[in-house]
Amino acid sequence: MTTLAATSTLQLAFIDGIGFDPFFRGFLSVMVGVVVLIGGTYLIIATNTGTRGGFMISMAGLFGWMFLMGIIWTVYGIGWRGNPPTWELVQVDVDDPEDTDDGLLFSEIEGVPDLGGVTLSAPGIDDPDEAQAAALEQSESLDLGDWRYLPTSDSTRGEAQAAADALLLEEGIYDAGGYLPLQFGGFTRGGKPILEIDEGTNFFSEQLSRVAHFFDETFLHPTHSQELMVIQTQATVAKPTLPGQPPPVAEIDPDAPLISVVMERDRGGPIPNIISGLRFTPFMFTIFNGLVFAVLAWALHNRDRREAEIRAAVA
Repeated sequence: MTTLAATSTLQLAFIDGIGFDPFFRGFLSVMVGVVVLIGGTYLIIATNTGTRGGFMISMAGLFGWMFLMGIIWTVYGIGWRGNPPTWELVQVDVDDPEDTDDGLLFSEIEGVPDLGGVTLSAPGIDDPDEAQAAALEQSESLDLGDWRYLPTSDSTRGEAQAAADALLLEEGIYDAGGYLPLQFGGFTRGGKPILEIDEGTNFFSEQLSRVAHFFDETFLHPTHSQELMVIQTQATVAKPTLPGQPPPVAEIDPDAPLISVVMERDRGGPIPNIISGLRFTPFMFTIFNGLVFAVLAWALHNRDRREAEIRAAVA
């Protein structure tokens, strides 16, 4: 009895150590789904077509469904995704009127135009949306070449800002907390073409424009140009922290040089100009399931053709 009790205790300790909730719950959920959905479908079809025919029909339906699901994953970049795009450092421009150097902390990359110390502002405007609109209007009146202003509300700028912060600290250009990004200091060029829809456009015209833009971008122009991003920063004024007082609010030093971080978007994947690494994984998933579905459908077609020939010969 003592040995049996000890064995039971060890078994319970082993089961408790596995972690039933995170592992076995998901494992059992998947297995139940496979047995009930796929197995139930196979059981119903096999009663009418036989075991081999039922298996081929069930597998063809499964891989056909996964083929369609892979298309949705590839188009929207969801599901089984690959590595997301990242921002890689190209160069750092320093715009200092007192510096006679070329203003580059890194070697200049050919084909990357300089903004020439261009800064945007919206003085006297407290509302954030109105300030962004004013900065955008100001950027349109300047000669920025291929560059265009990127508002702070754009999610791409937020991602690039985080990458720029890591690069500035990693390269030792700033100390932690010793700088601030300019509110209107985000510019971009290249990448995917952007659809511009005028205000007041009705719903149907807008949808037609989106469809036309999609086909033009995907089929007529499958490749994309180099996508660059510039994040402008300036050092802050050094303020002492008084004992018992909260840290002072950081303020940009207007006399500090303007430092612009130029980054290139690395889309990843073996063919980044056509399909990014994010969509390459579901794309290959789609191709694999499509090929398996095609093979099963062809085998079923040959099976039906042979049965038809046998019936015709018997008749």
